[in-house]
Amino acid sequence: MTYALRRLLLTVPLLLAVSLVVFALASALPGDASVRRFDQKGTPEERERWKEERGLNDAFLVRWGRYVWGVVAAGDFDKSYIDDEPVGGDLVAKLQATLELTLVAMLLGTFVGLLVGILSAVFPRSPIDYLGNLIALMGISFPVFWLGMLLILFAVNTLGFAYSSSRYSPDFDLSHYVTHLYLLESLFHFDFDVFWDTSRHILLPALALSTIPMAVITRMTRSAMLEEIDRDYARTARAKGLSARKVVLKHVLRNALIPITTITGLQFGRLLGGAVLTETVFNWPGLGRFVVEKGVLGRDTPIIVGGILLSAATFVILNLVVDLLYALIDPRIRRAA
Repeated sequence: MTYALRRLLLTVPLLLAVSLVVFALASALPGDASVRRFDQKGTPEERERWKEERGLNDAFLVRWGRYVWGVVAAGDFDKSYIDDEPVGGDLVAKLQATLELTLVAMLLGTFVGLLVGILSAVFPRSPIDYLGNLIALMGISFPVFWLGMLLILFAVNTLGFAYSSSRYSPDFDLSHYVTHLYLLESLFHFDFDVFWDTSRHILLPALALSTIPMAVITRMTRSAMLEEIDRDYARTARAKGLSARKVVLKHVLRNALIPITTITGLQFGRLLGGAVLTETVFNWPGLGRFVVEKGVLGRDTPIIVGGILLSAATFVILNLVVDLLYALIDPRIRRAA
């Protein structure tokens, strides 16, 4: 418990530092927000009055402190510079879509990566090993946007796969879903009609996005397993008569899980920040696409700052979960802490 609390407390200054850097970079962007707000139609007096109302003439640290307090106290991510509407609701909804897509992609990539990596390590320099290396090489080499377009052409145009860019069919009313992670929450509700429908919508973008973590986890699993499989404890377990399956899965794999868990957590964070290409190709209503289209191209600074902060906070929380998993996997880490 002490280890978990210590790791949790360390995330607070980290998130504050991230918010300060992001807010400073956003404030340094060229251009006048009031000109974008009034589309160069308002008078100088109207623009100046709007800047005073929004507090844009205050000192930098005052504006940063007010922003952080609004996020912490009320979940307020400021209002859009374009239409003065709160951006927090849109950002959270888009983050939920990206998070579900990333979760499914990571589950697919981790399952295939672990399976192929274990088989490659158990049968080194065999056809299985060569096939696993080929799969990993292809996963790293193929650009995600190209693979996404290939999947659309093959699955939709050739096989007639019913895909649409929405997260679920309009026939369903999912307003009672609390988390808005429709695929996962439908399993909790045992609503299998919704589960199959949302699976159909998320399958193609998740497959495209899962290739990179699958390739990296395959290579890391193979490397870590080969390093552990010939150690003294593994040879002793085999000499005592344990089956090869039990030696590999119960002893070798557990000792190899630390580097595998590390690379899996890093890949999860990479997907959260890099899913924008997949979301664009598949027209998926995610956070990355929303920040690029509405924030960057629309020069709407609150959307940019809020989107980056939400992504950073999710990544920091994910690293916290990975640190806690270390303590569960290896009790020596927990005792040392």
